[in-house]
Formats: sequence, structure tokens, C-alpha cells
Amino acid sequence: MTEPTVAYLREPPPDDDLWAGVPAEPAGPRSVGVTSEEYFEKRVQALESELLDSAALDTIEPLEPVIADVLYRDTLARVYGASGTFKSFMTLDFAGCVGTGKDWHGQEVTQGPVIYLVAEGMRGIRKRVRAWEHHHRRKMTGVYFLPRPVQAMDPEWQVLIELCRRRRPALVVIDTQARVTVGVEENSNTEMGRVVDQMERLRGASEACVLLVHHTGHDGDRGRGATAVKGALQTELGVERKGKGLVDTTITLKTGKQKDDEELGDVVFGLHQVVVEGEFKDDGQPVTSIVLVPLDPVAQPQARTGHQGRVEEIAAALDAAGVPVDWGRERLRHKCSALGIQAENKLLGDVAKYRKNRANHLSANLSADLEGTGQDE
Repeated sequence: MTEPTVAYLREPPPDDDLWAGVPAEPAGPRSVGVTSEEYFEKRVQALESELLDSAALDTIEPLEPVIADVLYRDTLARVYGASGTFKSFMTLDFAGCVGTGKDWHGQEVTQGPVIYLVAEGMRGIRKRVRAWEHHHRRKMTGVYFLPRPVQAMDPEWQVLIELCRRRRPALVVIDTQARVTVGVEENSNTEMGRVVDQMERLRGASEACVLLVHHTGHDGDRGRGATAVKGALQTELGVERKGKGLVDTTITLKTGKQKDDEELGDVVFGLHQVVVEGEFKDDGQPVTSIVLVPLDPVAQPQARTGHQGRVEEIAAALDAAGVPVDWGRERLRHKCSALGIQAENKLLGDVAKYRKNRANHLSANLSADLEGTGQDE
């Protein structure tokens, strides 16, 4: 009795990783879409060799953290949030800590290179980095920015894959998912499934944590679009914002999904406005940006605002110059001018108040708002 002939509808290209180690089909004519029985048998044997028994499961390496309890190497992850929730500041903070090896707010970090695809908001990234560097008193080494989108469904994506394969980053940030999937129907599981496949190819080649930045849908409690993406994620993190202004705003990072590991509890941040050193606007006002500072999730103390930080910087300069602590705003204005310090009257009034309260061991309750920071993510 003749054995039935088995046919393939499609044969992957010979250089695909799927076929690694499997001899190519013998040369010679064949029907289109049909492989030889010999070739099929070799594929069966190769697949059989991949079967693992219970004991062999111990040879599988556990997840390797990039940031303990938050992000893991060789996985897909996503951060989502509504516009104005500072989610891009969150991912930049991840990147800075991984690139420099600095602990992420108490969570241990495995240092490694970071490739940050700035697919939107490139004009603001420099001052955000400078603010992070000033606040943490270190250069953001190990982080490399690609200042344009590379479309996931275009041939250039393969070039990005090869770049990441060569550079071996620990973390690849794609900010944002929407900007690298232009023309893709994000509500279609079929189309987004193809995007996931491209992200998986990037992950597989680099063995990095590939972190997508995404917007929320109308309900606000999940990433916008098809569920095909979430199903492929090891980690999904949500960013929520409450309040307005520097003092009253809190940013909460929530773990929406951690497929194979324990979920990190909510982490609450305040906003700290940082003056970018040596840079001024046309009207003479300093250029500022924002960094996130962790807050006690129980007591919820106020974040140290950038206004207060600037007050403290000026106060320190006046202390170094031997200026008496009881000087008022007008005398401080003349002294600051002589020292080359630019400050408006309200700021100098708060400096005077801060120095006097400090001398009396009091706490100055200073406030500011977000006007002029130019931050909307």
C-alpha cells in the first residue's frame, strides 16, 4: 500500500532561523508548494529533537531582570497611559537607570546598553535628558537615541533588527507604538498580530526587553487597540495621573500584567521641576523640565518641586557668598544681579522666606505649576 504524500503550502526561506541546522532540500525540480518526503522527514526529526521531558525543563534559563520585578530581558513589555500622564518620562527614567546601572528607586538594575527609538517628541528629549542628569548627578551613559520612527511593517525594520542584534542592548524602548505602526489598523487582531511578529523578531535577535510606549483607549484602563498585543506581553504597566500643578500632581505606576513573575506593587511619584543649567528662554527665564521623584505611598508627602529646587540652589549660592539670612527680596535682587544669578521677584521672595524659615528650623511650603514646562506626556 502506498504511503500518502504530505505537502506544505509554504516553505520558509532557507536562511530563516527556524531552519537553523536543518539540511536544505536536495536540489532538483519540484512542484510549487510541495516539499519532498525526504525533506518533510528531516523536519519531523528536527521538531522531535526539540521535545523536552520534565527533567529537561530545568535547563531553561529563568527570566533575567533588567529592573527587578519590573522589566525582564528577552521579553516584550508595554507602558500605557493617557496623554499627559508623563509615561515617556517614566520610560526615560527606566532607560537612564539601565544605561548607567543606577538602581531604579530601590529596585536593582542589571546594567546594559539601551536603544531608545524616539518616534515622537524628539525636540523635547534633550532637555529631559539634561534634567535627569542634573537631578541624579550623573551623565546618562549607555543610552543611545534614534531620533525618528522606523516603521515595523517596512523593510527598514529588518535593518533595525540587525542593528540591535549587533549592539546587544539590554533594553529597546519604542516610543510610541502608534508612531511605528502608521497605516496599520490597531483594532485589528490580524494586523496587530503581524506587528507582534515583527516585535518578536526584534526581541529574538537582540535578546533585549523590547518596551513599547502606548496610549490608553476610551475606557482609560488598558492599552488602546487590539488585544493581540497584550497577549504577547510578559509585562504591561499602566501610568495614571491625579492632580494638577507640580505640588498636587501624583503619577502612579501600576503593574497590569506580569505573566511569569510576581507583580510589583503600585509605585507613586511626584514631579520635580529641574532648571536646565546654563539655558534660558528669549525672555530670560530659565529652561526647565521634569523628573519623577518617588513618594511615600502611605503618607503622600509633597514632591520637591523645581521651584523649590531653584530656591534651594539660589539659597546655597547666597550662603556661599556670606549673605545674611535676614535680607529681604530687594537686597537679594541686587546681590543676585552682582553674582550673575537671574531670578524674578516672586522667586527671590520665596528665597528670602526659605532662608529665614530654615534658620528658624521651619519648613517652607513652596508651590509652582506646570506652566512653561512644555511637558505633555
